[in-house]
This record gives sequence, structure tokens and C-alpha cells, in this order.
Amino acid sequence: MRIVIIGGTGFLGYFTCRALRAAGHEAVAVGLAPPPPGSMPDGVRVEICNTDICREDELAALLEGADCVIHAAGADGRFADRAPVIAAFRARNVTPMARLVPAMKRAGAGNLVIFGSYYTALARSRTGLVDLARNPYPLSRQEQMDMAFALAGPEMAVNVLELPYIFGGAPGRGTLWGHVMDKLRAPGPVAVPGGVTACVTAEQVAAAALGAVSWGRGHATWPIGGENLSYRTIYGHFASALGAIPEFVAADPAAAQRQAEAQCARLAAEGIETGYDPRDVARWQESDLGLDPAPAMAALGYRRADLATAIADTVTATLAHGGQGPAALRSTS
Repeated sequence: MRIVIIGGTGFLGYFTCRALRAAGHEAVAVGLAPPPPGSMPDGVRVEICNTDICREDELAALLEGADCVIHAAGADGRFADRAPVIAAFRARNVTPMARLVPAMKRAGAGNLVIFGSYYTALARSRTGLVDLARNPYPLSRQEQMDMAFALAGPEMAVNVLELPYIFGGAPGRGTLWGHVMDKLRAPGPVAVPGGVTACVTAEQVAAAALGAVSWGRGHATWPIGGENLSYRTIYGHFASALGAIPEFVAADPAAAQRQAEAQCARLAAEGIETGYDPRDVARWQESDLGLDPAPAMAALGYRRADLATAIADTVTATLAHGGQGPAALRSTS
């Protein structure tokens, strides 16, 4: 099959293109800027184009002959802007579906795979704890899938991969995990939240995407997980990869809430909003937000993986190419 990957030159795009090529598919990676030299898998065609704003004929040329489109682009939870930030998230995540899905129909591409957020899955399973109305980023991902489902109708397949924390390292690319490494290398004890979160490797995401390409029917949401890990375990894997032996102490939930309230006040004074409500993030980090990966694994055909090795690869990539964490945290050099 001929598969167009919007966002294909990025971190997950690299792994997805590699999996598609290994399975014998033709892969067209679409990005906003050329990837680092030598950083794409062999045989991948790279196109530089902003599919959100390009001319209709340019979009049609990209989609010509495509059997499937993977949408791995848009603004993520690190993004911050003037309040209300939901408008900016909608412009980057929701509105693009209004031109992409009709263009796919005109081109005869019958299968769309969207890389989304696992917080939309949690909003279904953890009602009351995860409230999309308070968190613009995952709300935009819910609206994105709703629009895609509505526009696709019964004649197009739409499968949404709801992605949690992702680990791994790709050639020439940094990661989002520099803030954790900064925390572990700072002097003094390391405060660790008491919660649990779903985790996955980038290779598992790529394998799930390959499975969704092959699934190619109906409309479905797939919570993608590998293992449910405590923050203590995640921090321990990072520390091991760094060769560090920090003193771990339990984070103080009340102090975390006070810090979140202070952050909300600072943002409000500046007229800025982030993708997540800081107060909710503080609660989530003390909660069990694991998920059952078995249904997606069985349907899409991806397997369990070694998260410790993927975190070690994350550390290596971050040290080589840098890492930026959530919007409230500084980036590393």
C-alpha cells in the first residue's frame, strides 16, 4: 500500500515509516522542514509541505494514489498561548480534519489513522478525574476524532491511537524527557509522585500504526499501552541509564497542589493557558492512570516491549540532541 504520513519526519514518524517499509509498504513522509541528513529510514520519500494551509492542488498531489493516511501532527500538551488556548489547539488539531478528510475522499484514500492522546481514553474510563473541559489539549484531540468520524462517514475507516507516555530514541532527534533528567541530576533528594501511568515504546506505537493500517475498517479508538509503571519505576529506569543513584522521597501532594495553584495564578496574570490544567496534572500524578493494553494488542498485533531499554535509548538521544518537557518546564541543552 501507499501510505502518506503527515508528521512523518518527526520522532514517531521515523519509527512509523521504518515499520511500514519493513512490511513492504510505500511510505511518504510529510514534514514542515527537512529532517536531519541520514535520519530517515531507507526508501522513504520525504515531502516538505504544511498540509494545514497548502493549496488544494498541492494536497491533492500528496494524496494521489494513497491507500491510507496517518496523521501524526498537530500541537501537543506542551503548547501554550494566549487564553483561551483552546482556540489555538482547535486551529492546529481540529480544523485540519475539515480539509484532510474530504481531500482523502476525493483521492480515494479509504483509511485514516490518527495519533491522539490517551487522556481521551481516560476521560471515558476515569470520569470525574479526567475532565476534558478543563484541559484544552485532550479536549482538542476529542474534537479532532469526533470531526474525523463525522466527515468520514461509513465509507472511510478512521482509527485513533490514544497514546500515553512514549519512550525511545530516533536518529538526529531529541526527546521530551530532559526535564526528568534535570530533576535526577539536581542536588538533593528527588521527590517522586505516587501515581501510576501507562507507558509505551515508540516501536510499539509504530507497530500499532501498522496494525491500524492493516485493520482498515470502521471507526475505532484504541488506547495504546505497553506497561503501567509507577513514577518511582520510571524515575529509577532514568537514573540507571544516567548512572545516577539519587535519593528518592515521596512527593507531597498538598505541596504539589499549592505549586499548581501558584502556577495557575501566574499564567492567568500573563493571560496565558497551557494544554493541561496544572491542578489536574498534580492530581493525576498521584493517581493510578494505568490502562489495559490487551484489546489493542490483540486487534492491532503489537507486542510487549522492554521499557527499561527504551528509556535508556531516551536518555542517550536526549544527551545527544536535547530534550524539552511540558510547557511549564524549561528545556535542556
